[in-house]
Amino acid sequence: MKGVPEPVFDAQPDWLELYHATWRMAVGNVVRPAGPGWKPLMSCLPGAASIWLWDSCFMTFFARYGREVVPVMNNLDNLYRLQREDGFLAMAYQLESGKPAFGERINPPLAAWAEWSYWKFSGDTDRVREVMPRLVRLFDWIKANRRRKSGLYWFEDSGSTGMDNSPRSGYLAEYLNGSDICHVDLSAQQALAAECLSAMAAHLGDAILADRFTAEHREIVSLLNQYHWDARSGFYYDVFNRDEPADRHNFVNHKTVAAFWPLLAGCCSPEQTESLLRHLLNPEEFWTRHPVATLSRDDPNYDPSGAYWLGGVWAPVNYMLARALRRQGRPDLARRLAVSHLEAMSAVFQSDDYSSIWEAYAPETFRPATRKPGIRSVGGPPWTLSADTVVRPDMVGWSGLGPVAMLFEDVFGFDFDGPGNRITWDLRTPGRHGIKNLEFRNGQISLLAAGPAGSGNGVLIEVANDHEVNLALLWQGVPVREELLPPGTHSFTL
Repeated sequence: MKGVPEPVFDAQPDWLELYHATWRMAVGNVVRPAGPGWKPLMSCLPGAASIWLWDSCFMTFFARYGREVVPVMNNLDNLYRLQREDGFLAMAYQLESGKPAFGERINPPLAAWAEWSYWKFSGDTDRVREVMPRLVRLFDWIKANRRRKSGLYWFEDSGSTGMDNSPRSGYLAEYLNGSDICHVDLSAQQALAAECLSAMAAHLGDAILADRFTAEHREIVSLLNQYHWDARSGFYYDVFNRDEPADRHNFVNHKTVAAFWPLLAGCCSPEQTESLLRHLLNPEEFWTRHPVATLSRDDPNYDPSGAYWLGGVWAPVNYMLARALRRQGRPDLARRLAVSHLEAMSAVFQSDDYSSIWEAYAPETFRPATRKPGIRSVGGPPWTLSADTVVRPDMVGWSGLGPVAMLFEDVFGFDFDGPGNRITWDLRTPGRHGIKNLEFRNGQISLLAAGPAGSGNGVLIEVANDHEVNLALLWQGVPVREELLPPGTHSFTL
């Protein structure tokens, strides 16, 4: 498709089919709401009349590679327009009326992470300066309205967490009040937001604001590890009401992927990281045939067909985990996860029965996940669906993360630093592979590894760039070459 970079991967032509299908679906799911003030946006749910916050945040991570064909940041711009003066930003809004779809519920507050990541890719400092006040107000509203006396954070129910029918608060709504739970992922997501806000404030030269959010991050990390970490099992859990700080071990006894958000947010010691990785890589817990199951296999609620969040594999979770693994110095595991995810997505896409890109996938078979009867939709009655009803197709949407962002970043090993005009390429993939015609820093660049990786003759690297760029090359994580490339074509052997 014109306007998107062209991946090269001789060993996986089926992944290239998946890649191009992703962009066709993405373009097809762009909607133009009627009424004043709306910008064209990418639909979170094809055919739905709502825009969702955390879907919109996650879509920016792959859409930034196709800025000429999809409106990358328009979803967030539309949401910022609807943000209240006090900072509140709802989990979803109706496209027709512009009103919150589910009252004063919030979604995972990932806008600061999305904006920081887009800035790191694009170098668009003007956008950072424009959106910073809105991001600060959102952080402050959540701190003022979704925080206990103990300092921990809470969602209204599992639907607000985004993990709709996960056995957390809200799943047994007739027995538990969601407000009686503190959620480990919201604390970690606020810590992540604080860290991103500190970095952006420092870039803008606001040392006072940067110091404030550094302190916010430090405080949340301390409380999260004090209350949510169980040293005996080496895992993070949600906890029951935290208004009594002396009661530190009243855990919600379900292992879910929410526990891995602290890895991304810089909350974990080396020992905690290793313990979490043991849980993640355990095939009896999260590392299923199609990883990663969102509910541990040893939980009595786990369903091998996925059943939405009772084990279903979700693209945003896998992307978050890949970013977390890279942050923790494990790009090898990030690549392993990406390869497994793309193998499964491609197998489903190539199948006769399910040839699409899906909202969620089954953890133990190569097929879409199912919904179960009685799953509660947020703010509504249970869905009346049969047990074998599958989730939504053409979900691009955030399921485009795997075929685009994870392919480029985790399989191929590219890291793009727009502000620094720098591309780092960690070569771990054998065979001929790379990217052609990538838009980077208001120009185009093509990077190709031509020749078998690891051969006695080395690897031929070919680069064509129309503007000056810093290129750093690593071999299996070890730096081997770095130089400033002038405009032109270049080739060298590693």
